[in-house]
Amino acid sequence: MTCKKQLGKRIKELRKRNHFTQEQMSELIGLEPNHISKIESGVHFPQSDKLDLIAKIFNIPVMELFNYEHKQPLEITKQKITDWLNSASENEIEYIYKTILNIKDLKK
Repeated sequence: MTCKKQLGKRIKELRKRNHFTQEQMSELIGLEPNHISKIESGVHFPQSDKLDLIAKIFNIPVMELFNYEHKQPLEITKQKITDWLNSASENEIEYIYKTILNIKDLKK
């Protein structure tokens, strides 16, 4: 998948997560709604000033727009975690375990 398509997919995901319509987003960044659609479908790549505005709308750093790894297949994620744990020190594994327990407690 091309960078334009991945970025578009990420922007669409963030827009929906933040409950914006394409029209609302277009007003906030000064583009036509059909241009937002073309960005989200990977036809157009936003100019750098528009990337800044998009990131501000979602209250994230610009680089977070390019964070596509969260959408990787589950098996790849599991393998990366396994690889990382296999190379982690005893202290790191203990810290990870405690962190996971704390996260589980927060979800209760």
